[in-house]
Amino acid sequence: MGFRNSSRFLILAAAWVLVVSLMLNFTACDARERIIKIGNQTVLSGEYEYFGLDQTISASLAVSELSPIEIGGFSYQIELVTRDDEGNPERAFLAAQELVEQDVSAVVGSAFNGTTRVSVPVYQEYNIPILSPSAHGEELSTVGNNFFRMVINNQQRVDNIATFLIGKNPQDLVVIDNRSEYALHLTDYLIEALSQQEIEVDRRYSMDFAEEGYEILIENLVLDGPDLIFACLEYDQLANVIKNAREAGIDALFVTEELGKNDQIGVLAGETELEGLLAVIADPPSIARYTENDRAVDFWRKYTAHAEKMGMEEDMGPGKYAPYTYDAVHMIVQAMRSANSVNPGEILRELREISYEGVAGTLAFDSNGDRLEPASTVFVFTNGAWTRY
Repeated sequence: MGFRNSSRFLILAAAWVLVVSLMLNFTACDARERIIKIGNQTVLSGEYEYFGLDQTISASLAVSELSPIEIGGFSYQIELVTRDDEGNPERAFLAAQELVEQDVSAVVGSAFNGTTRVSVPVYQEYNIPILSPSAHGEELSTVGNNFFRMVINNQQRVDNIATFLIGKNPQDLVVIDNRSEYALHLTDYLIEALSQQEIEVDRRYSMDFAEEGYEILIENLVLDGPDLIFACLEYDQLANVIKNAREAGIDALFVTEELGKNDQIGVLAGETELEGLLAVIADPPSIARYTENDRAVDFWRKYTAHAEKMGMEEDMGPGKYAPYTYDAVHMIVQAMRSANSVNPGEILRELREISYEGVAGTLAFDSNGDRLEPASTVFVFTNGAWTRY
């Protein structure tokens, strides 16, 4: 009996030690910090380093505000994992692979069309969503079903210009470009977009002003007698065209876009000559120049303070694409909360459905991952300066 009692005691003691050990291990596992990783793929070296610095500061700011988050009853810290793709497609492919190996749940990036194009398929293999804050190329929408674009794409930008021109009810519309690849591409799209709305362009002029000068163009415009002229020209070229046109008695309304909207245009042509010049800009009203939007102003202040905290010299404040990066991180986290999951595939599914009110306005995606109904902003040159139209 003594032996059996002793054996039973040893067995019970061993069992108790095992139970206590399992409980301690479980408690240790439960207390271990849970981490969600969000990838930040951008260019952090070379000529365009400022793109990457801007993106990194904005993403880091969003993470600092959102972390930790509650998902599935657990608290998660958010970790931003950054990789420099050098703005180079070959390096971008490797950077995407590195972020996959880091088990990121979603990615913000890349900065450019070429680097984004090669990265999307790498992430698609693992159902990891990638949100670009700055790549405008419309062809990216066909690369993978895991791609989302925070900015307006090139086709949407032109469609907005076409809609604005149509609203002016032009009777004799002339289009001018400077033969650069950008201008040719934009005006080709514009003429097609107008044609689809049954608005015909009466005449198109593609000019190399360095070789041809302005005289022939102005002579032709006098004969055309347009009431509206859309000019995809550099601001100095535009200033000369308008100046010569006014001197020739042409009183048509001039409309331009980003190339022509420059503060220095007032130095090259007279205030009276430029009065009423319009520019349709791709930026949404909430973050376009002269914005008084409270969220945009607040973001500017927070960005500047966070850049200083990170030890980065960002005296000029956030760049053009900073708000889109900031909103992208917020959308990723909102998708996690909606899915109640950190699984990339479930986050991807939710991103297709959610709508988010961000610094850059209302953000939602269409079936191609493009921004749904993105707005543009119109400016007018009046009293010697650009103002909101």
